[in-house]
Amino acid sequence: MFLDNPNSKLPSLGSLAAQAVLKDSESTLKKFKDESLHKYSLTISHMTEFDIRRTEALLKDLDFPNGVSIYTTGSDGRLEKACRKESPIEFIMICNSKQRPVVEEKINKLIESGLIPIDKVIEWKDPETDSLVDCNCYKIKPIIPSRFLHNLKLVGSEEQLHELTEKFVSELSKMNSTDRSKFSKKFVTAHMKQLIEVSTGKETEDVNLAKGVISFSGLGGKGTKHSLLRPIQYTLDLILVDAIRKKGKSTEEFVQILKEMPRQAPNQIDFMYSHGFLSNLTPEDIRDLKNAYTLGLFYFQTAQHLYSSSGKPVEFAIPDKEELAKAYQDTSRILAKI
Repeated sequence: MFLDNPNSKLPSLGSLAAQAVLKDSESTLKKFKDESLHKYSLTISHMTEFDIRRTEALLKDLDFPNGVSIYTTGSDGRLEKACRKESPIEFIMICNSKQRPVVEEKINKLIESGLIPIDKVIEWKDPETDSLVDCNCYKIKPIIPSRFLHNLKLVGSEEQLHELTEKFVSELSKMNSTDRSKFSKKFVTAHMKQLIEVSTGKETEDVNLAKGVISFSGLGGKGTKHSLLRPIQYTLDLILVDAIRKKGKSTEEFVQILKEMPRQAPNQIDFMYSHGFLSNLTPEDIRDLKNAYTLGLFYFQTAQHLYSSSGKPVEFAIPDKEELAKAYQDTSRILAKI
């Protein structure tokens, strides 16, 4: 349709909707939030699952060689992807070196087809030689177990997934203090610093709690993502990493725990609490942490959609700056207890 044509001089439906929201963001967001925030996470998970099923069907048609597995991760793995235009699906490709040329050719054709937005930075893993704890997309190979920890299978057998999860748990159980520190400093400590700076008003570029304003400018500023969602996500991941490193359970027990763990963070928090991983927290802490995450996700994805639809950096006022400030304060207090 011409309204969806990027070359059309007429505005798209998305940009018109974004303009309407930005014109009176406080009342528009208040109405939606009051009516629908309690079911927001569930709605987003259904939307993500719908996209995942379509991706699985497209990959199945490519007829990969036996033994090849493909996983996604990140917000797709957590079933909380809301804007695929702004955040293409990521692939972790599991295949040996002999299979890779054939697999790579098929994936490149799918990328070129434009049928689904795919992140062009693809992670390739040889199951015999490559670690599942680092990310080999880049020369630095950062230690980030979160990627495989939140995997979602698109292609491959359950048997191979089980074997890879065993390999992953085994690698974590042998992780040395240096690698643990690398993950903690780069992903946990760095984002905790952002959380504290926004909470105290030292940082106001992406989230200004005093004014009740959120900004989103793309690669640099992404609203509540780095200062509220990331600290929760990576802290939970570090807790699991430390539990596996301490070897309090057998490899098979941890494999089962990871396979049973819910994908969305609020449900993951409940699961980890019920399994004793968050024993320092109270039921009230659990409630507040889940509420903070849900509110942060709502505002991050709202900002992401407005940016994507308008095609330029956005800034908008929110109707509940006290509630968002409390979410930041609660998260700082709770994560400090863990």
